[in-house]
Amino acid sequence: MSVLTRKQFLKRSKSCINETGNQALLISELINLEKEEKIDNQEAYKKIKGIMKGVETAFFRYEVLSPPDNCVSLHLKILHSLITLQESVAANYDFVVFSDDHEKEKAEKLEESSNLLDKFRLEFRPITTEVDSLLMK
Repeated sequence: MSVLTRKQFLKRSKSCINETGNQALLISELINLEKEEKIDNQEAYKKIKGIMKGVETAFFRYEVLSPPDNCVSLHLKILHSLITLQESVAANYDFVVFSDDHEKEKAEKLEESSNLLDKFRLEFRPITTEVDSLLMK
């Protein structure tokens, strides 16, 4: 694949950020429903599978981009944040598929998912700001 121009890369990065932000909102909503026990396992399973697919699609679409030399660092930051989000989603998936016989493990997975989502948010905000400011130039 040929190297993208800076502008092309930033536009695709912004698109990935928007898509990823939507997935982060969905997983956040799901975690809250699970913590409040307002969702059954079957519905949670359907939601988490959809979120997993969305995050994986965003990751694989973004991973193959060839950024210009001056944007490689940004590319890696975005990929790293996507991996963190994937880890949160995977932990939540583990929470959903654990049987009720493993309450302690389930609680740990839900907490891990929530903590990883918080970590993702901390990584994601500065990246969003950086992409927005670079697009304005």
